[in-house]
Amino acid sequence: MFMVIKFILINLFISLPILSSNASITSNNQGLSHLIAALTKIDKPKSLKVAKELTSANNSYELIIRRANLNVLDVNEISNAIEKISHQKGPLLKTISMSFNKDLKDEGLIKVLEALPDSTSTIAFVECGITDIGGQKIIDWAYNQKAIKQIYLEGNFFSKQIINKFMKLKNDKPDIAMIIEWPSEEFKKMVLDNYK
Repeated sequence: MFMVIKFILINLFISLPILSSNASITSNNQGLSHLIAALTKIDKPKSLKVAKELTSANNSYELIIRRANLNVLDVNEISNAIEKISHQKGPLLKTISMSFNKDLKDEGLIKVLEALPDSTSTIAFVECGITDIGGQKIIDWAYNQKAIKQIYLEGNFFSKQIINKFMKLKNDKPDIAMIIEWPSEEFKKMVLDNYK
């Protein structure tokens, strides 16, 4: 009898981490359900593809939604979902790339920046129709973020004055890898060919 009880207790103890791990995965997927629902509601080929990919996220996730033909209304849906995930202590957003969504513009960018959690370490808004207004918002945001390590903003509409402010940000926070302008046509071609 003692051996049977001991066997049951050992099996229960061994299965506890597995149960807790599965519970964690389930709750994290529930945490991402807001974002999956938002991307599904947007109902564009790329948003639907990204929604399917997000179902396998665990403790952290990346939101890579390039060339998705997103507009400001779409970005509002996504931003609201990111905020809900943060409020519910869901998976941590590490990387966001909305590059090559030319209709994002300053308004969409600002909405996204306001929604990003402190865990975000990489942002990419290449060729998103951003002007100095959005550029200044990124600079202000980056000064207040400890986790940010990479900023990619090539192909936007920045004045020399804003580019100089980005250079100051780089000097003040040298750990941030940053590309604000296309360094060369070859590099631009490589990015356009490889980042779909």
